[in-house]
Amino acid sequence: MMTEPAPAAERIATGCLTDDQRAAIERDGFLVIPGALTTEDVARFTAIVDRLDADWRAENNLDPYATVEIRNAVARPGGDGLLPLLDWPATLPVVVGTFGWNIQLTTSHVFVRTPNPSEPPTFKAIDWHADGPHPGFPTIDGVSPRLYGKIGFFLTDLSEPDRGNLRVVPGSHRSAKKPEIDPATGEPQGAIQILTKPGDAVFFEQRCWHAVGPNYSTLPRKNIYIGYCYRWMKAIDFVTQPDGLLAKANPVQRQLLGAATHELSYYLPSRNQFADTPLRTWVEENAG
Repeated sequence: MMTEPAPAAERIATGCLTDDQRAAIERDGFLVIPGALTTEDVARFTAIVDRLDADWRAENNLDPYATVEIRNAVARPGGDGLLPLLDWPATLPVVVGTFGWNIQLTTSHVFVRTPNPSEPPTFKAIDWHADGPHPGFPTIDGVSPRLYGKIGFFLTDLSEPDRGNLRVVPGSHRSAKKPEIDPATGEPQGAIQILTKPGDAVFFEQRCWHAVGPNYSTLPRKNIYIGYCYRWMKAIDFVTQPDGLLAKANPVQRQLLGAATHELSYYLPSRNQFADTPLRTWVEENAG
């Protein structure tokens, strides 16, 4: 059902989606990107997640078995090590190819989901849902617009089911209604678990219905979500980013962190000759 993405070198060279990748996103609402991170990258980002996890548990007096969920992780002490993921060469082309260049970060979300062998098979960390505000996005003929998406970087081995895998309903982005439940399984009809190896990434748009089930493995599931939206939308987990973080960012990362020199730039980026949107230049240089 899912197609293999282009090799990393090709994605970097073209800076855009392949036809097969675009077709998969339009058909399914998500795309698996195998090998987005190397083994060395996985070790590097796992170390950052482990530090964030330890600090969060200490600050919030959590026991070692509690699930940890850290929002705006990039702004946490030590979280600036996640900055490279904002414009990661293997994944940014997928985002830009889907949303264009006038985009920004909407969330940097770190999860550590510990094993929970006592939970029933029907357990969901959060019930099946499509992302969005409350009340939800407006619909046109029963379909919500595509307004943001996430790249999930998976750091632990989820190559077998029931390890806290991301679950999705392929094609569910084409309707704002919750998918029909299969009475035999208690799950939405057509739901699948996405199996990933350490270093694989998954792109999914906000309209795709998804959930996370129990983790019956012996290891915590560790992953990082980097979410993107249009610059004229409000971000989910920050208002403005710290000056110290912006100073560490490259120009494209600064755009993605929400930096702007003029209030009209978000809606009318041409008013300041695209000074606030270096990602446009990146697209022109990499995608033509």
